[in-house]
Amino acid sequence: MAGQQVASKLLEDVTCPICLEILQDPVTVDCGHNFCLQCINQIAKAAENLLCPLCKLSVSKDTFRPNKLLASLAETIQAMDPAEIQPEGDETRCRTHKEKLHYFCEKDMEFLCVVCRDSKDHKSHDVTLIDEAAQNYKVQIESQVQDLGQKEKGITEEKKRSEGEIQVFRAQVHLEKLEIFEEFKHLRQRLDEEERFLLTRLSWLEQEGAKQLEQYVSVTYEQLTSLRKLSKSLKNRLQMPSMELLEDIKDTLSRSKEFQFLNPTPVPADLKKKISEAKARHVSITESLKELKDNLKTEGEKDKRAFLESLTMKEMERWYLLQKNYSDLPTSVSTTLDKDSADPSLTLSQDLKKATLYLSGDTSNKQAKPRPFYPFYCAKGFPGLSSGCRVWEVEIQGPSGGAGMVGIANELSMRSQSQNSSAQSCLWALRISSSGCQPFTNCKALENLCVHLKKVGVFVDYDRGVITFYDAITKKHIYTFQTSFDRQVFPILGLLAVRSSMTLSP
Repeated sequence: MAGQQVASKLLEDVTCPICLEILQDPVTVDCGHNFCLQCINQIAKAAENLLCPLCKLSVSKDTFRPNKLLASLAETIQAMDPAEIQPEGDETRCRTHKEKLHYFCEKDMEFLCVVCRDSKDHKSHDVTLIDEAAQNYKVQIESQVQDLGQKEKGITEEKKRSEGEIQVFRAQVHLEKLEIFEEFKHLRQRLDEEERFLLTRLSWLEQEGAKQLEQYVSVTYEQLTSLRKLSKSLKNRLQMPSMELLEDIKDTLSRSKEFQFLNPTPVPADLKKKISEAKARHVSITESLKELKDNLKTEGEKDKRAFLESLTMKEMERWYLLQKNYSDLPTSVSTTLDKDSADPSLTLSQDLKKATLYLSGDTSNKQAKPRPFYPFYCAKGFPGLSSGCRVWEVEIQGPSGGAGMVGIANELSMRSQSQNSSAQSCLWALRISSSGCQPFTNCKALENLCVHLKKVGVFVDYDRGVITFYDAITKKHIYTFQTSFDRQVFPILGLLAVRSSMTLSP
């Protein structure tokens, strides 16, 4: 113990009063105090008249003397085990009175020795023993830890709710984009169909006109040929002798007088009517399109101006950047059901948007091949998803109390004989019934939610690994899975109640 006290005293002697670290390149100044060479030089550079940091006596900057003895002692102290210098349990003492610290001042938040406690600076303050003060503050800390824990729980729940709300907002934006794309695609298709019909009709009328021209040319050519024969015949008689000229002259003159040009109708009335109808339809479409274009231009400019005026400067910068980079239209992905992989008990609509469950009395053949995601009768959605975002909504119809399942699954899960057949198989879905719904993955239900659904929306952000379910009628968030995908995933829906059905949109 005595050796440790000596070592501790030596440590004080080799500690720089400026940086409070062991002396590095120690020097002695005029007044006899010792400092690190770098520390005293820094102070000397900043001061015109250098004063000793300890005794405040004037010190010459040119008289710093290296202290080799202290340098050697400092190296020795640095090489010692810290436990030999500062024994465990050694108490910190008052810097002013060198007494042990036993008290704590509540007002000044300082540790005090006996002398400090009785001094005029602290005599009127609330002073307690250090251990008692620590115990009091432990109680306060524990109380605050509990309060912070409750706040953290509340923030976590609010964060979860708000993130779900944001995901539903993203889903609605994505769905609106798809619906706009679909509407404009259908409009373009209708215009293309109308254009093809009008042009085809005009092409048909053009062919009929060409055919009519051929007929007209043929008829008139025959009459011209006959007329020219008669004219030539008369000219030839003019060259004949009198007796030959007069032979059958009456018949010859009669045929010439009786000749009449039978002018056929160039364009029949029905063709003229058809071209008039085509023209009228063209005019009607042109007027409608002009009115549509004018309305789109007027309303569009008004809507665009109102939108841009609502943006802040930073939002405006992001808008112009997006407009610059957003040259391609979004890809329209309409989810349909894959009839090849659908359960045989499901009947699919012609547009592959609706699945209805009908069960026959004989199920022996069906049991020969266990159903994926038993007990549900499932159908896979198409196409699959391996990047980007996708949203679709499913309307649930059927007898009261019927159960259904809506979600996504990877290809491996679809091929599995049961949900637990492979650790890699994965399903993220919502089990829906009259009593509420349950989010579950790989046959493991996570919690019961008292939410009654008639139409559920599914939003998948493949790149972020997010699957969000929401009420497609109220637009309220239901549940969000956070995961990561390592393969393509597909929409999946399942039915359990006979004559129940699910319909996809868009």
